Amino acid sequence: MSKKLKFIDVFSGCGGLSYGLEMAGLECLAAVDFNKIAIETFNLNHKHPVGLNRDLTQFEPEELAEIMGTNEIDLVVGGPPCQGFSTARTQGGANFGKEFVDDPRRDLYKRFLKHVEFFEPKIFVMENVLGIKSMGSGIYFTKIQEASRALGYSVAPVQINCWEFGVPQKRVRQLFIGTRVGQPLFMPSRYLTKTHSLEPNDDALQPAVTLGEAICDLPPLKANDGAIESTYDLALRKQHLKDYGSRYIIDLMQADQANMLTWHVSRPHSERDLRDFLLLREGENSKGAIARGEVMETPYSMESFADKYKRQSRYELCSTIVAHLKKDGLMFIHPTQNRSLTPREAARVQSFPDTFQFFGQRGNVYEQVGNAVPPLAGRAIGFAIKAYLKHYAASEARPKFKESDKNKAIKKLEDLTNSLYLGVIRKMDNKEFLSVWNLVHLVHPTLHPETALDRSGEIYMPSSGTSDVLAPYYKRSGWPISLIPIAEEANIRYKNGVMTEEDYYFNNLVSA
Repeated sequence: MSKKLKFIDVFSGCGGLSYGLEMAGLECLAAVDFNKIAIETFNLNHKHPVGLNRDLTQFEPEELAEIMGTNEIDLVVGGPPCQGFSTARTQGGANFGKEFVDDPRRDLYKRFLKHVEFFEPKIFVMENVLGIKSMGSGIYFTKIQEASRALGYSVAPVQINCWEFGVPQKRVRQLFIGTRVGQPLFMPSRYLTKTHSLEPNDDALQPAVTLGEAICDLPPLKANDGAIESTYDLALRKQHLKDYGSRYIIDLMQADQANMLTWHVSRPHSERDLRDFLLLREGENSKGAIARGEVMETPYSMESFADKYKRQSRYELCSTIVAHLKKDGLMFIHPTQNRSLTPREAARVQSFPDTFQFFGQRGNVYEQVGNAVPPLAGRAIGFAIKAYLKHYAASEARPKFKESDKNKAIKKLEDLTNSLYLGVIRKMDNKEFLSVWNLVHLVHPTLHPETALDRSGEIYMPSSGTSDVLAPYYKRSGWPISLIPIAEEANIRYKNGVMTEEDYYFNNLVSA
């Protein structure tokens, strides 16, 4: 672990995830994205440009390996375009409902996994919006896990709250973390270490970063004001540091290291919108203002767009930054100023430091920022991967089982599942139960205990004569129905402290 872990970023965008992984000490060998402007930004922030502008539906991993001069990497990361799964695209049934619209972007996960198949990394991380769990009844949430297991990876779907890693917004993301068969399984609760909390009395963690702490040192602006390059208000910063301290704008946003303040330029708004903005109290949306009796001039239907306008609060997390900011900023009105957030303020909320430079026009910057993985979330993922691979390197090699061992294990599990109605497993002592639990992993090395209790989605029904230890199984989790009672018992023993974390995650395997 003395040398840097090497990774590639597929569907990299402007590089938020890569930037965060590099903050954690990993090395990016290459990043690939279809968006030319985003790749320009990626390379603008790297001394040795590694960003490639390529169409990933055509660009093959073999070509990438040739450009890099190696096919040996530790990690593949990336975020296939999320718009095809976003809950924000519900109008007209775009992602949900009866008028489900086919979107080719939903199949781009296959291109990501093609790189996993070729490079065979120890671990991969695919990132997407939380809406992927429910879009189309979760069909793609299932497909990604099925396809990953078929490649020989055990997958842990993990939901992360970005504010728990210091990001000042209500951003929730879905990760798929895959580890190669033969390695210890990834344990999310151990490796993804939270650093911040919304609970005021949580002494173990730092308080969450509010919007005020993130942006209120920046010079005040009117609508359609500011410049692509400007100077900081050092007197305002001094007062801000007295109020909030240096942990965010100096220690992380590097405001003291930036030569100039960039992209602190506000968009224009109509006089009608500006009058409506003035009606909103801090932290209030249009629905709340109307309920108080305010009469807004907006032409939008208040039935469909009751929360179209939102004045953010200094004292809370910001709403989730989205790429729609390139079109309007009506949901991101400044807490105290009569305008929407600037690109630099949005970048601060996404945890991009002030030293991070963006290429393109204002709309391009809003889009890049909104589509990005927050670098601080990326840093947390990077620390988790380093901790996992350090544990992996220190672990004893997993025993290699012969096919005859697997067949014996199937027979033992068949005998057990046929008698489960007697409550046999609950009567087992822990040593005996652990031997049964290990048999499950011997037969199904790509299964992950985190998914065992997810009984969502379609069930695969086998042909006659198939052992019930193998099928029927839930397509999403891969868990055979007959083995669920064993998984439930393991979960109970783990939560009650009877089974260790290592045992629960099959990381103390013994021969069958």
